[in-house]
Formats: sequence, C-alpha cells, structure tokens
Amino acid sequence: MKQLSEALTRFVHQQNLYNAAYGLFQDHDIQPRTENLDCWDRRIPVSPELEYLYSHYEMIDAKAAGTHKLKNAAVEIGDAAVLFFAAPEHLYRQQLGYRWITSGELVRESSSWAPDHVVIATFNDDPVIVDTSEPDTPVYVAFEGGAPQQVADSLANFFTALSILIEGACTFKGELIDEDTYETKAAYIEHVKPLLHQLLGENQTMYLLNYLSFC
Repeated sequence: MKQLSEALTRFVHQQNLYNAAYGLFQDHDIQPRTENLDCWDRRIPVSPELEYLYSHYEMIDAKAAGTHKLKNAAVEIGDAAVLFFAAPEHLYRQQLGYRWITSGELVRESSSWAPDHVVIATFNDDPVIVDTSEPDTPVYVAFEGGAPQQVADSLANFFTALSILIEGACTFKGELIDEDTYETKAAYIEHVKPLLHQLLGENQTMYLLNYLSFC
C-alpha cells in the first residue's frame, strides 16, 4: 500500500497547490480524512486499495451538506477538465445507470455490467471505473458509450497520472485551452505526454488523454 499512499500524498499536494493559485471551487476537493469513515454501503465491492483511499481521504463537498445532492469532490485539471469523485457514502447512487438500472421506482442489476466494477468518478458524465477483483485495482474509463479502456494498471498509477496533469496545469497557470481553436494547447500535451508515457505506457496514455478530451 506504500505506492498508493505516496501517490495520494503527491496528488493532494498538487491539487492544493493548483487550487490555491487557480482553483474555481472552495471546500470541494479531496483531503486527508480527519474522522473515521462510518458509512459504507456493503452492496459496493471494495479492494484493499479502494478501502485505503476512502478510509484515509474524504471527498469534501460543502454544498452537499444538508441536501440530497450526490456528495463529490471536484478535481480540476486547468481550465480543460474537471473530474468529480463520489464520496463513499454515495457510491451506490454513483452506480445507478451503470451496475444498477432504474425504471420508474424499480431498480434492476444490469446483465452487462461486471459486478466487481465500481464507478468512482465521472468526467462529463462518463465513468472512471475500478476493477476491485484485480490486484492493485486497475482503472478504466468509458466515454461516448463505448467499451471501457484501461488507463492505469493500479489506483496508485491513476492518481500519479492526475498529479502529472495537475502539475502541468500549474506550469501553464491553469490556461490549457487555446483561445483561437478551443482545443488543448499542444505545448501542454507535449509537456505531460512523455511523463505519462513513462508511467502508463503509450496505449493507456492515449486512452486517458482521449477520455479527458485533451486529444
């Protein structure tokens, strides 16, 4: 678990640096947990890595307090992308439309969804999925209704990749979108791609950047 611990420490550090300088949200991020986790839906399968994440880190969402809003944390990658990570107490709701399909007041389990797959976050309503049945908890993404594609061999590598992307966003002062083309700046892609290649390999890097609409 040492690798995941180090990856999460680095991620929170980069997230905090970015948010302090350029962030758009207040009290809406991922922070070390100050209280024990006391709410876990046992219908959601967990891996050791996923349990470590939720036992040690909290998804802060000030606007969700006292409401029926799905509690989640916003993770900004410059002005180009925001991922929303569901709090563990709301993970069941996050699975609706994926593992569980609703029809009126009826809820049924999808026959095409692997029961060990858990949606932990979304970008533009497209899921970030972890496989809780595999060692190290590999991470997949699915976009535009397509089949899930693996973007990290482990949850640790996924959070390290996010750190690389956020650190790069800081380097570009949060401005990743070209004002003329409305596409991600080529200089930013050239900055982060070699670092991601070294961590994830070519295919996983391509899928991650495509998922985030960077390429």
